[in-house]
Amino acid sequence: KDQQRKLSKATIETLAIIVYHQPVTRSEIEEIRGVAFASNTLEILLELDWVRPAGRKNVPGKPIQYGTTENFLNHFNIKKLSDLPTIEELTSAGLIEAGSIDSSIFGTGKFFKEQTASKNEDIYSDVDEALKQSPKIEE
Repeated sequence: KDQQRKLSKATIETLAIIVYHQPVTRSEIEEIRGVAFASNTLEILLELDWVRPAGRKNVPGKPIQYGTTENFLNHFNIKKLSDLPTIEELTSAGLIEAGSIDSSIFGTGKFFKEQTASKNEDIYSDVDEALKQSPKIEE
């Protein structure tokens, strides 16, 4: 017979991060949470069929990205992900404190898009500047 168990706080946090930041890799989840998590945390969500692999990220190592499933939407009676509450709605309902949440990372992947954009600066700008300042060799 089926036995109901409560999800751990780590599992709920992981699910929330996947929901609001999908597609997201394991390392990105750990970066947002600020701690590493046990492999069974993700396995529980996969077993419940609330989370599924959603391809691989195009970075070295090609880590697996995770996203939610149709079963997740059905279980929580949500028609589409855009129906999820925003940070303003959660704050006004008293479910979270606005001061404790960095609103720049609350949303669908915005945090990592901004991080990636800042990392994609011109890596050759320093080389060009050094070449301009180097002494000229006469032939």
